[in-house]
Amino acid sequence: MPRTAVKSQVLADLVAEFAEPTLEGKEVSGLLGADEKLVSTISQHEHTWWKAHIDGAANQRGLWVGLVLLSPEGITIEKSLRLGFSATNNKAEYEALLEGMSMIRKMGGKSVNMFSDSRLIVGQVNGDLEAKDERMQEYLVRAKHLQTHFHHFRLTHVPRSGNTHADSLATLATSSAQPLPRVILVEDLFRPKTEKANGIWVHSVRAGPSWMDPLVMFLKHDTLPDDKVEADKIRRKATRFWLSEDSKLYRRSFSGPYLLCVHPEATELILEELHEGICGSHTGGRSLSHRAITLGYWWSSMHKEALEYVKKCDQCQRYAPSIHQPGGELNPLSSPWPFAQWGLDILGPFPKAAGNKKFLLIGIDYFTKWVEAEALANIRDVDAKKFVWKNIVTKFGTPHTLKSDNGLQFDSKSFRRYCNELGIIN
Repeated sequence: MPRTAVKSQVLADLVAEFAEPTLEGKEVSGLLGADEKLVSTISQHEHTWWKAHIDGAANQRGLWVGLVLLSPEGITIEKSLRLGFSATNNKAEYEALLEGMSMIRKMGGKSVNMFSDSRLIVGQVNGDLEAKDERMQEYLVRAKHLQTHFHHFRLTHVPRSGNTHADSLATLATSSAQPLPRVILVEDLFRPKTEKANGIWVHSVRAGPSWMDPLVMFLKHDTLPDDKVEADKIRRKATRFWLSEDSKLYRRSFSGPYLLCVHPEATELILEELHEGICGSHTGGRSLSHRAITLGYWWSSMHKEALEYVKKCDQCQRYAPSIHQPGGELNPLSSPWPFAQWGLDILGPFPKAAGNKKFLLIGIDYFTKWVEAEALANIRDVDAKKFVWKNIVTKFGTPHTLKSDNGLQFDSKSFRRYCNELGIIN
């Protein structure tokens, strides 16, 4: 549009805007209207306002929402939301607006100045445009409800070039108007803000009863169970434990620091981290329990639980050393009693040696395979009796059984009588 002539009122407005207030000016300011006073009060408290840049984006990969919140102290909070439901680009913009308002409300903000590059959303919230779609009306009602929790609320439209930071978070782009932080909060949003949850979520913050409770009650309040036997056990065990100021139970170790007693519900998590965590080496059950002790943890059944946990590890079972030896029946030992059963036999004749010795009398223990041998010139039953007495009875005690090949030297009446006198089965 063509400009009109510059009037002198422009110079007056310029001087009034940049000139310092005087006493006469203060008297004149008292004549301002109620609306001008409200604007002046809001501008004076501008430093207590929250600022928020919001943006929503829809592409082939899905729907994304980006938020950049600036607190009155100058702290910047950046957040990216990934929408897990189907929605249009305008609905994504509304999700960004409602998420930003909810976050500022939870952090105690009472005055907020929000910026969005969506003319539709800004026009509907400010009342300049009418929401005809049913879903848009639900979003608008939700936004108006959250707006009542703020003392001052302002939603301003900015061009897309002035909202690049929030846009970069919404699209997770690699560039931004300013450096992105190293950690950006990315969450999943599975239902619209206008949809109410079907149920109530209950979070358990207190662990159940465990073996540590009686010890803690005794060390903290000097309270014992009603059962006398259990009370005596608790009193004896309590000498090996120590309770810290924050009610944590520790066990006194013999040669190291105090060991933190672990609740039964947290033992599996510790074993999992030690066994197959970032520094896990898939050690055996005994080594796993010892490693937990060296790291300062203890519970009563840690060795048993470590053995059972290793047995359930899929990788340990899958890549364990395989035994390639074929299976077979076990061969029972004939004599589990050392030097109780001997086998006797005669070898020869060999070429004559010194003393005309040409036979070899041998005795072998069935269990240890120990060998006793003697060279002989003759192999009579008398020589067999001397061999048994000299090489077996006097060295290893009276045997239980003597076995032979039924030779005449071991089957004669004289040798059998000798064995019966000593109690030997021949």
